[in-house]
Amino acid sequence: MEFSYKIYNESEELLLAIADSAILGKTFEEGDLILTVSEFYQGDKCDKSKAISLIKDATIINAVGKDIIDLLKQEDIIDKNFILKINGIPHAQVILVK
Repeated sequence: MEFSYKIYNESEELLLAIADSAILGKTFEEGDLILTVSEFYQGDKCDKSKAISLIKDATIINAVGKDIIDLLKQEDIIDKNFILKINGIPHAQVILVK
């Protein structure tokens, strides 16, 4: 399980863009919805333990891919009802109040 991530600092917010590495550069379409796993997510690589650390530091998370979404669910960061699937690929945006 490998993830690609990029961190964006916006004022007091720390936005974590994280995706399953295997889907970087791919585009998924379903009806009018289009999801491109773009350079927005492309940066450093990490494993599961580093991803958990990054998630705990973030105030905003933009995540795409089955593995990272499963990890967010395991860590009780997101509920399955708030996950959007586009052509079977899960995507979620999370705002954490700290």
